[in-house]
Amino acid sequence: MARLFRRSPTQTTVRRAGIGKQIPLSPQQFSFHRQQLHQLVSSQTIPEDQRRGLCYKIGQQTIASSRSMKDPNFSVTSTADLQTMAEMYDQHFLGGHCLALARHFGMQFRWSNRMTSNGGKTVRTVHNRRGAERVSYEIVLSAPLLFQTFRDLHRPIRVTGSLCSNRLQAMQRIMEHELIHLVEMLVWENSCCASPRFQGIAARLFGHTEHKHDLVTQQERADQKFNVRVGTRVCFKYEGQLRVGTVNRITRRATVLVVDPTGQLYDDGNRYRKYYVPLSHLSPARV
Repeated sequence: MARLFRRSPTQTTVRRAGIGKQIPLSPQQFSFHRQQLHQLVSSQTIPEDQRRGLCYKIGQQTIASSRSMKDPNFSVTSTADLQTMAEMYDQHFLGGHCLALARHFGMQFRWSNRMTSNGGKTVRTVHNRRGAERVSYEIVLSAPLLFQTFRDLHRPIRVTGSLCSNRLQAMQRIMEHELIHLVEMLVWENSCCASPRFQGIAARLFGHTEHKHDLVTQQERADQKFNVRVGTRVCFKYEGQLRVGTVNRITRRATVLVVDPTGQLYDDGNRYRKYYVPLSHLSPARV
């Protein structure tokens, strides 16, 4: 299974741009929201029937309010849909305290086309501007993983231990997971989904039993649909010429190494030129 989030402590990056819109709180308001959020996630348990009803309601309202999503196995979505879903989870599960705190610093939501193993990530970013530091937060979900699941490979899909029957349910489980990361960062300034604290919150609020997913990865799709895996000898056309090489890596595309005397020197003593090739453009090479 691929992890939803790395097991390392809170992910922090440093950059200058991309701060989400701030909605500042007074010191009294900030203290109130933080105390209430701390108390809520430390003690509240939501019964299974109530939780299922709320999650169903959130999913249906996300589709109803979306300009892009037409059904639970939607083929188009937007950043606005992520934000809408997060806001409803915050309202129904977190008392409206989580996003109030996050927007005090700056909060963004985004789909990533580059994430091919993690279903989502929550990032705490430190911005340096003219010697002053400030923090913002971002929740990012993987578009490749979500859209290549419930597509042309058919098998049971579990996210956070829950069986998902469509993309909307998988999206909701990932959002729930990432919101817990955000809560921990806001209340305790660190987060790790392998920790007892995280898993306790996930179980009490959302009924999660795992912190992993088994969405269809590009590696699985390459193996099952195209019979291509790392180490496979393949051929493809490039600028009208047939090239033959070995698959070295599979992400959004396959990285194929082709022997070339002008290429980069590798540990095996050979020189290779690197090509990034869509899986559908590859064919097995005759050995």
